[in-house]
Order: sequence, then structure tokens, then C-alpha cells
Amino acid sequence: MTKSQSLERGLMVMELLNQSDKPMGTREIARALDLSPAIVQRLINTLNDMHYVRRDAATKRYSIGYQVLGIGAKLQTKDAMLLEARKGLEVLNKSMHLDAFMAVLQGKHAIYLLFLPGSGPMTLRAEPGQPIRLHNTAIGKAILASMSDDEVRGLLGPGPLPAITRKTITDPEELISQLAEVRSSGYAVNADENIVGITSVGALIGDPSAQTRSAISVSFSPHFQPDINIDMLAQAVQSTAQQITRNLSSH
Repeated sequence: MTKSQSLERGLMVMELLNQSDKPMGTREIARALDLSPAIVQRLINTLNDMHYVRRDAATKRYSIGYQVLGIGAKLQTKDAMLLEARKGLEVLNKSMHLDAFMAVLQGKHAIYLLFLPGSGPMTLRAEPGQPIRLHNTAIGKAILASMSDDEVRGLLGPGPLPAITRKTITDPEELISQLAEVRSSGYAVNADENIVGITSVGALIGDPSAQTRSAISVSFSPHFQPDINIDMLAQAVQSTAQQITRNLSSH
């Protein structure tokens, strides 16, 4: 099947602006995407007319437009996986008082789709659409564990993987060995590999349609919350993921 180059480039512009912390000019966008300014200007004109990007009249620079909120809002109310995941995370969040997350695999990364802040002494925020690494997060490891070892190797590459903290596993083969334990237990535990002082527990959501790979997780600080029992927490996260999976099967 052939692809639409113009559509692909337009989406690249939107993704770039969405990830940028400040508005960008046409030539700046062109340099970032390795496109000609003339092509970018045509794309920007169309996106601006349809309100997917917006132009600052004073600076003549562009940022993501409000129209994208409508698309996201509709998805939140129509998508069965999001609806069931939110229900499950709300119960988990209220019972455990911890930050709760849900993410889905997109290419070589996962992206957050849901975040529910806990009521504990500290909160780790995550925005929908924010990318998440696979090799050093509980959600990522839960997703990777659903694949064969060869699929994991193909996805991660030969390594070394980025070392985010001193405890991050950077050797793909060492990570693959750990994934065997995740498959056996049904959940992934991640301690200090993404953020020092933070432990996360994640579990896979089963997709009856086999179209997506997604997982949930909760996180906490052992220093501020020393009474949390990892085994009990893992059981709660795994049970919630299984309940979400069962609910999806009824749709």
C-alpha cells in the first residue's frame, strides 16, 4: 500500500509542535524535519486554516492548535480500552493511594494515555501522549514481556540501551533474562532504573483483538512510603490488569 507523503509530513509538523516547549517558526520547523521551507509553509497554512496549529500574530511563530483537543476528547469517551482502563485505575488509585498510569506501545516506545495522581507524599506527573521508554520502566517491561525474545531484540536493537540511572539495565540480553521472570510472575517491578528513589509495578492488559499492547503501573517512594508491601501491591496491579482484560472481552 502506498502512503500519502503530504499527510505524513503534516503529521510530523504537528508532532514536532506538540513536543516543543515554545512556538516555532517555519524555517525552524523546516530545519528540524529536514524539509524545504516552502513545503513546510504549505503544510502550516493548511493546518492553520483547519485550526490544528495556531499562529502568533506578533511573532509569526506556530504552536499546536486547539482542534486536537476535540479529537482526544472524543477518543477518551469512545475507546473501550481507555474507558475500561480508567475504571480499573480509579479503583486501584483510590484503594492504594498511589500514582496510576496506563500506556500503549507505539513503534519503539510506549506513550502514556492515562495518569491518575495519588494522594501520597509525592506525585510523578505524566501527560497523555508523553513517550515512555520500554527498557527501564515497569510498564515498558510488562509490554516487552508479551513478546518473544527475538521480537524484543528487534525492537531494542543491539544496545547498549540508554543509561538513565546507575541501575538502568543497558544490555539487551540481561534485560531479556529479566523478562523471563516477568512472564513467570505476571508483573514487572522496576526500582531506581528510571527515577532514583522510585519503585514501580506494572502488568500487561490483554487485548482480545490483538491490535495493541498496553499495560498499567503504579509508583511510589520506598523512602516516604516504607510500609508498602511489594508482593501485595503486585497482586493488586495484576488483578486490576486482569479485570480490565475481562471487561474488554465483553465489548
